[in-house]
Amino acid sequence: MNEIIDVLDRDEIIKKIKLIVTMLSENKQGCCFGIDGKWGTGKTFLLDMLEEELKSVCLENNEDRKYFVFHYDCWKYDYYEEPVIAIVSSMMENVDDELSVFSPENKSKAKLAFDTAKKTVSKMAGEVIKNKVGIDWVEIASETLKEHDKENESKFDSLYGFKRALEEIRNGIEKITKEKTMIVVVDELDRCLPQYSIKVLERLHHIFSNIENVIVIISMDKEQLEHSIKEIYGNIGVDKYLRKFVSFMVELDCGKNNSFSTKYNSYFRMFEISENQNIVIEEFLSDILMDIDMRTQEMIFRKAEMIHNIIRSDEINDCGFLTFEVLYITVSLLSKSKNLDWVGKIWTQNYADQEKMLGKTYYNMLLNYGRIVETNSVKYYYNGKTSKGYRVINGDIISKTFFLINCMYITYNNGICEPYYYDSAEKEVEFVLRFKSIADVISFD
Repeated sequence: MNEIIDVLDRDEIIKKIKLIVTMLSENKQGCCFGIDGKWGTGKTFLLDMLEEELKSVCLENNEDRKYFVFHYDCWKYDYYEEPVIAIVSSMMENVDDELSVFSPENKSKAKLAFDTAKKTVSKMAGEVIKNKVGIDWVEIASETLKEHDKENESKFDSLYGFKRALEEIRNGIEKITKEKTMIVVVDELDRCLPQYSIKVLERLHHIFSNIENVIVIISMDKEQLEHSIKEIYGNIGVDKYLRKFVSFMVELDCGKNNSFSTKYNSYFRMFEISENQNIVIEEFLSDILMDIDMRTQEMIFRKAEMIHNIIRSDEINDCGFLTFEVLYITVSLLSKSKNLDWVGKIWTQNYADQEKMLGKTYYNMLLNYGRIVETNSVKYYYNGKTSKGYRVINGDIISKTFFLINCMYITYNNGICEPYYYDSAEKEVEFVLRFKSIADVISFD
């Protein structure tokens, strides 16, 4: 298995979630809680890390796992109109992965068992659970659902068979959880249609509520879910409705990438970067990508790498181009404008419209970098004949980044691109103009 690299530094929040799980497990308390994060904040990545760590926890007196961990991908199984079947099917598939006792041939049969509902293969899968935890609940649930399907599959929700199937499933789960804590991790709820996502919540509640030693963890975008609830039920008390299913929420922010060079290694390798320069670049990227979700960040770097690959040359490998490319794409995206002529001279006046669009915090961050450029550069008096001074680019990464941005809008001539002076930069200027021409017509949204 490939090692999971935590570039967003989620280790701290995972420790807190594990502590919550430990306390619930020690008290054999049943609970359902949510992990609330916007689209692209890395909820799936966090759940993957959490599951790996939970699976590695063993009982104190032996090497047996402490937790029976199941993963339910709502979107993967949404072709089942009835979520109960989807949930049990997902658990059935997870049993194969968790116990790893089938031969390859029998494992494939076990996975096929729940889809085809063949009694003999369902018994095979159920026997594995029976040997491990003492109850063949998969066979019970499968047979109950099959028996009812023969009566009337299209009216599954409204008939007695639905309640009967739930009771059988719950009875089986209760017997399992007398042996060890069951953890059900629910992901991709956000990707389901509104009606189905609400139905999933209700079915999870029907199956697992009030069962001791069962912990259900649901990743969600609460704000999006609230819209779905109102779309279906109208203007109701959303928080009160959600409390029927979820005891509490763990808030997940966008995180802060602690190693762009690791995550986007193929892009970074295109440039010559010293150890000290990498420190500057990591801090700069962390600032300009503040509060931008991981998926949008990935889009930004993917776009930068693709364009750089198209127009690159062996002579264009200075790391200032990396920061220039990411800065241009990011600020263009946030400001919803391809005209960034103000960025390269941001410290010279107040750009109120840009501040309003970007927000005061982000604008001030850019302004602070502009002031660094102003401080780090020295004034050059052109030919000594005029009092007008130009900022000489002395090679530091930030100054060069802002100079390159400026060159897209101000004509470069005899080393001057007002308010900058940078000698013999014709090839650099040609590159940034080509970069802009392509970046402005390519969209990854």
